[in-house]
Parts: sequence; structure tokens; C-alpha cells
Amino acid sequence: MKKKIGIIGIGNVGSMMLRKFTELKLFDEKNIYVANRSEEKLESLLIKYPDINICKSNIELVRQCKNILLCVEPLNLPNVLMEIQPFIDSETYLMVSTTMVAEKDIRKFHDGGITIFMPTLISMVNGGVTLAYHNSLVDNNQNSFFQNSLEQFSEIKILNESDINVCQNMTASFPGFFAEIMLEFVKSVSAQSQNVSDDELEHMLLVSLLGASRLLLEKNMSFEETINRVSTKGGITYEGVKVLEKKLPDVFSEALHASMDRYNEITQLASIQINHLT
Repeated sequence: MKKKIGIIGIGNVGSMMLRKFTELKLFDEKNIYVANRSEEKLESLLIKYPDINICKSNIELVRQCKNILLCVEPLNLPNVLMEIQPFIDSETYLMVSTTMVAEKDIRKFHDGGITIFMPTLISMVNGGVTLAYHNSLVDNNQNSFFQNSLEQFSEIKILNESDINVCQNMTASFPGFFAEIMLEFVKSVSAQSQNVSDDELEHMLLVSLLGASRLLLEKNMSFEETINRVSTKGGITYEGVKVLEKKLPDVFSEALHASMDRYNEITQLASIQINHLT
């Protein structure tokens, strides 16, 4: 891909995007521009990516690129938008890696194409689902640019902006939820085990999960079908499934509401901050 791309913010998301762009040769290093608050982090990037362009400021970056990834925390985004606003125009394409700042608020700084998207940690291994929303000003070229930039390491699901809050629990938040559920499962088994270490239990669980995921995907089996095939009435799995069926709905409902409430709270805080700036 010959077009330039700028990345503002080299935290977990920005560094992952940079790694994938270079690893999969989606962009030549010489066409990648990066800016970050920490100069030390930028200098360390040159060891691994000697040909990328290190920008001393966000303003320097936006002067060089029309396609810009904003990979900063939601509550830091308003100040970054305020800073770069005088140096972008309607031809600038902003790809914002947080959906917790509303498109209507970003539009107060930019009158061009805006894509807000929710990346996932799973993309580090070329998997997972990235949720995205394009505003009405994203043209076909920009749409293709976004798609081509991410589709080799993540499935992309385009949604209405209003649907992203709940769906991010199935994608971006999932690795954390999954890890906590599995950790508690290992702890419970460990409490009943005498001679098997936690590391061994975790390994067995992960191998089983990998196999179960392949089974469901490759054999096109639903969750319900899988339960019916593994859980025979009166058997040991059946008894465990009955407990989970009874207790998990309340646990998941509470977790989802907590996550969604915090999402809405951050979105509101960002909106208030933007209103103060504008």
C-alpha cells in the first residue's frame, strides 16, 4: 500500500497497529508517520522500525498525512482534536480507535470523513472482530483504505454507532472477560486437585478451548448443539451445566450493565470536555 498513514498515540492499540502494518507489509515503513507524548517511546521504536518517520508533534504528523489513526485514550482525545484542528481539512480522514467519543462530538473539530472503531487484543494473532462505524462523509476510497488496512488481521463488522456499546462486550472486552472466567474456573478446579499444578490446569483448559472453538467454527455447530452433544441427561456434565444455566444469566447481566454504564459515562465526560473546548 503506497499511501501514507499517521498514527497518533503509541500505546497498546497504536503499537499493535504499527506492528501489524509492518509485519504484514500493509505499509512501507517509510510511509508510516508516528507521534506520541513520550519521546522516549518514539526513540525506542526506531530500533525495531528504523525507516518509520518520527514526528516531534501531532501537528507535524497531520501536516504530512491525510489518513490519520488517533489511538489515544477517550478522555485525551478532545485535547488532541483541539490541537490538530487548525491543520486538518475536509480531505483529512480520521480513524478514531475509541468508540467512547461520539461522532457528533468529533464533528465539532472535523467536517470530513470519520471512522470510529473498537479494536481487539485478539488482532495480535490475526483474529477477533473489530467493530466500526463510518460517518456519512466517509467516501469509497476512505472506506477501502480502512478495510484494506485492517482486514488482514481482524474481521471487520460495520455497525450503527448506537449498537457498538453492547457489542463491544463480545469483541474488545471479551479477552478480559474470558480470562477472568477461565481464571476463576482454574481456581475452583485447583481447590479440588491434589497433584495437578495451576499451570497444568490452565494449559489443559486452553487446549480444550482451542479445540472447542475449532469444532464450533469448522463444523458449524451452535452452542446449544454442542451442549446437547456433550451433556447427557443424568451425566456429570449435565449436572454442571444446570448450575451454570441457573446462575450465569444474572452474573452476565450485571457485568454487561456495569460495562455499558461505564462506557456511557466516559462518552458523556468526553462530550462535556469537548463542549468546554469548543
